[in-house]
Amino acid sequence: MITLHGKTVRQTLEDILIPDSTALVVIDIQNDFFDDDGVFAQAGRDMTLAQENLPNMRKLIAEWQAMDLLTVFVRQVTLPGGRGDSPAWLRLKVRDGKSPNYTLKGSWGAEFCQGIEPREQDPIIEKLRPDAFFGTSLDIILKANGIDTAVLIGANTEGCVESTVRSSAHHDYYTVVAEDAVASSNAQFHDASLTFMKNRFLVEPSAQIIDMLKANYR
Repeated sequence: MITLHGKTVRQTLEDILIPDSTALVVIDIQNDFFDDDGVFAQAGRDMTLAQENLPNMRKLIAEWQAMDLLTVFVRQVTLPGGRGDSPAWLRLKVRDGKSPNYTLKGSWGAEFCQGIEPREQDPIIEKLRPDAFFGTSLDIILKANGIDTAVLIGANTEGCVESTVRSSAHHDYYTVVAEDAVASSNAQFHDASLTFMKNRFLVEPSAQIIDMLKANYR
């Protein structure tokens, strides 16, 4: 830790991962982004990386819940009839030929993947854009529970994950990414995004994150 302008600045993973003030933010682990029958796969996207890293996501969530730490589940939704989609957003959604109706509200594709199971006490936040803070109650929920550190996992690495990582930092949270618990349908973009995030944020294996939390557990 260092002191700047009279303020204590936590720098290392050990200093930052204080269980009572750290939350897991689970981003968009939904069928349309992971399953072979989902919209992304049906549009020709490669699900290999997503399916390889999904067990790591399940394991990290289960260990987090077992410690009874705040776990927030976020899911992307599309409203029927495009009621949440502006023309500019629709252009972005269909830029690569996929349907704009992925994670359609109420559909199987919008459901969490098998084994991703929020408990009754786990907040579930729906969002209409990649950034999980934008237009949602995420910041209010985190601050209401005394959280100053966010650990992020989920999909897609270069999209909703990176957007939320940047926003987390902009909302003044210490921000940590679980390197083996994020995924994309484009391995090249996934790698490029991780390279960027490692330059600005803490990016660590999920096992190391859990071990450090347990070591700091009081």
